[in-house]
Amino acid sequence: MNNSLHSALPRLGALTLALLLAACNNDTGSTTLPGGDDDHDHDHEETAGRLVFTQAAGNNSRVYVYDLEQQATIADFALTYPATALHASPGGRYAVIMQRDNDQVQILDGGIWLHEDHVDTGTPGLTALTLYGVKPTHYRGNDGLGTVFFDGDAATGSQFQLFSDSSLESDGVIASQILEQAHHGIAEPRGEWVLSSNVSDGASGADGIALYHLHGDHFHAEGTLATACPGLHGGASNTTYSVFGCEDGALVAELHGDHFHDHKVTAPERLATILGSTDLADFAALSYPAYNLYRIAPDATEAEQIVWRESTTADAKPLAYGLDPHGEHLVILDDSGILHVIDTAEWHHHGQITVLDQVPADGAPAPALAFSGDGHEVFVSDPQAQAIHRVELESLTVTAEVADLGFAPLGLAWTGAAEEHDEHDGEEEGEHDHEH
Repeated sequence: MNNSLHSALPRLGALTLALLLAACNNDTGSTTLPGGDDDHDHDHEETAGRLVFTQAAGNNSRVYVYDLEQQATIADFALTYPATALHASPGGRYAVIMQRDNDQVQILDGGIWLHEDHVDTGTPGLTALTLYGVKPTHYRGNDGLGTVFFDGDAATGSQFQLFSDSSLESDGVIASQILEQAHHGIAEPRGEWVLSSNVSDGASGADGIALYHLHGDHFHAEGTLATACPGLHGGASNTTYSVFGCEDGALVAELHGDHFHDHKVTAPERLATILGSTDLADFAALSYPAYNLYRIAPDATEAEQIVWRESTTADAKPLAYGLDPHGEHLVILDDSGILHVIDTAEWHHHGQITVLDQVPADGAPAPALAFSGDGHEVFVSDPQAQAIHRVELESLTVTAEVADLGFAPLGLAWTGAAEEHDEHDGEEEGEHDHEH
């Protein structure tokens, strides 16, 4: 396995054989980095960051950390079980490693974080914290807080766990909540509140939102939103609103003091994916099963359809999608390997570029996206080529790639210290790791 960062023009550098051997043979934990555990960068500038991705190989599954400044894999670790999805924590320091098929979530410290007026750089490593629960599926991040929603089963019901980078640093969560009925759901963090999917009496799945108010290390149930949301799936927030996908459009909730106002923005088909950013007034939504794109203006009554399949087939389907940290670019990778970029300032198709020569077959690891901390680039995993591509969003050029991994990467997350207003909401490859 030769894992190095290659430029599309000159080659940028290769991973040394010694580091490769140390990483591949280190089943207990970390590969030692130069400079010890705590190297300080006192310029308070963004670092290039580190990419985290996994190899699904049964009992030999691993997670890898690739340093974008060193252009090398600097550590790898044995996972308890194969990952099913991968997300950046709400503050960007950690990778949240979902293991849905085995009812747990592991946490990896990427080793770069903001500390007061400077950036600290340390050794990556798996933390002592593991989140346990049946079928961890949806991850959401918003305004420095993250949640994992566990779908549960008939014996356990559902639950969600709330955390921050600070709580993860202490190997703990802020609070958790057990829900009576198992269902495929979501928990949207919003300050002292969590807006959780709810199953009403007689319903077969989530059809509304229940409100939970944080009190120290536990929640108080505060009722439900009045507006129904049949077929509820997907959600996101900006600074003012939280929005959820429904069979008949989108449910919009706005906090007013100690209570919420809510209403419906209608759509002609089911909205099953919602994307939002703290820097974007509107939301993006993808329908299911047609995968049409809609703009959701929270104060509107109807959703506006946006064309994303420009110069491609009318039935193209997204394999991965996401908003950059500033909310300026909506990126959709389709099932032909074409990366589409939508400019959210005017909601028009900015351009497209073919990134994948081949797309994986059903059941194989799917491509994933991760944005750089400054939002200027998107990284695209390529399971068929066993590589990761680096795409500059404005020029739509492949500027570099992590090549020759020797395995099909599963999941992808950027970890590091980004600007304070950047918010990684975990939606880069969709919010969850199975079908709608």
